[in-house]
Amino acid sequence: MSRIVLIKNFPNRVFAEQAKEILERHQIGCVLKSPDVGILGTTSSGMAQGVDLYVEEKDQEKTYELLNALYDGI
Repeated sequence: MSRIVLIKNFPNRVFAEQAKEILERHQIGCVLKSPDVGILGTTSSGMAQGVDLYVEEKDQEKTYELLNALYDGI
């Protein structure tokens, strides 16, 4: 397994889950990391930190191509 890299920090889990679905349709595995406990959970801190999306380094370029077209500026 290659190294995982941070691709994007999304402002909320809804955007991150949508991006994950897109990547999975293109056979790109990813990991979401956030301080919340899920789509209906609450954050452990008073300040929203968003949701980080990680992929394997080998998939980094293709992931940027797929997601930048949809989520540029988010």
